[in-house]
Order: sequence, then structure tokens, then C-alpha cells
Amino acid sequence: MMQSVFWIVLLTAALASSIGGLLLCLRAWSSEALFAMISAGAGLLLAITLLDLMPHVFSDKSLWLMPFVLVGFVTLFALELISKSSGEFGSTGMIGVMTGFLLHAFVEGVSLVASLRMDSEVGVSVLVAMLLHKIPDGVTIASLLLAATNSRKKAFWGATSLGIATIAGALSFGFAERMFPPNWSGIMLAMTTGIFLYVSASHLVPYIGQTKKAQYGVYFVGAMAVYLILSAFLHASHLHA
Repeated sequence: MMQSVFWIVLLTAALASSIGGLLLCLRAWSSEALFAMISAGAGLLLAITLLDLMPHVFSDKSLWLMPFVLVGFVTLFALELISKSSGEFGSTGMIGVMTGFLLHAFVEGVSLVASLRMDSEVGVSVLVAMLLHKIPDGVTIASLLLAATNSRKKAFWGATSLGIATIAGALSFGFAERMFPPNWSGIMLAMTTGIFLYVSASHLVPYIGQTKKAQYGVYFVGAMAVYLILSAFLHASHLHA
């Protein structure tokens, strides 16, 4: 019975990722609305990086993972140089966002099963935390994809892919445990942190600043504030493992 409940809640958490994509696909959006989505998505991405991923990188009370944050940052920077991007938010930025979110979602699925095997209470906490932050993740990836591609279909499937990656991570726990070295998940999360840090702080923030419109700054800061409140609620409720 407990196993059935676990999979029902896991599937619910995975489906929550597609909610943002579904909401954004219900209508056509103006260019102003797309810019607002980029601003809010950038704020969410930076908040996720600093309030969710970065604390996990430091959770081992060791600095050995920090070089992998730099590796993730430099990898995307090199990709951008090779592609000779014009500075607009396009293919290179979306490659970084999608790669980072998919890695993060996959590791979440693996970590969930690992925490449940270690301690059922810790596992439930991780599951609830995952359920609560999957919606902001889905909104972020869907809004950025919609703004970059102007395709509601791609935005929806981009958000949905996060849930699929989470389930894949949960299902592949045994395989990942045998095939990868210890602490591999920490390395992946550290690289994801570097990727997100580059896309949000070095790419999206300057892109928003170029518009010189205060309203987009409000969307950016507002999105960060919303995630900050959500993060504070999670910590206050002792939901983070």
C-alpha cells in the first residue's frame, strides 16, 4: 500500500511540472508578454540556483564540489563562444536551461528513492518539497522556451520532460547506484548550478537590462520574491532533507 501511495504522489509531482506549460499553451501571447515571461523566468532561475541548488552543493560541508560549479559555468560559456551567439536569448541559452533542468530532475528522482530507502520520514520530506517546487520549475522552463521559440507545443513538452526525467531517475536508482561512482549526484547538481548561474546572471539579466523598462525588472524581482517565500516556507516546515 505504501509503495502505491509513493508512486501516486511521485506521478503527481511529475505532472506538476507540466502545469506551467499547460497554462502558457492555452492562448497566444504578445511580444510584451513574452518579454515578461523571460523576466519572470530569469528571476525564478536565479532564485532556484541560489536558494535550492547552491545549498545542496554545500550540504556535504566540503568545498570539493565547487570546481564542478565552475566546470558547468565555463562549459556553457565555451558553447556560447563556439556558437558565436548574437547576445539574444536563443539556442545556446535554451540548451543550457534544458540540460540543467533535466539533470536536476533526474537527480531528484534518484535522490528521492535513495532517501526513502535510508529513512522513510526523510523520503516523505523530499517528496513533499519536490511536489511544491515542481510547478515553479515547469513555469520557468515553459516561459523561457515559449519566449525563445514562440512555440506553445515546445513549451508544454519542455515542461513535461522534467516530470519524465524525474520518473526516469526514480526508476533507474539501482542502475545509477551500480554504474556511477559515489557522490556522482553531487557532481551533477554542482554542474547544473554552474549552468544555471551562467544562463541567469550572465545571459538573461543583461538581456532584460537592455530593454530599459522598469516593468520587466519588477517581474524579475517579483518572481525571485515568490520563490524566496516558497523556499522560506519549506525550510520553516523542515521539509528539506
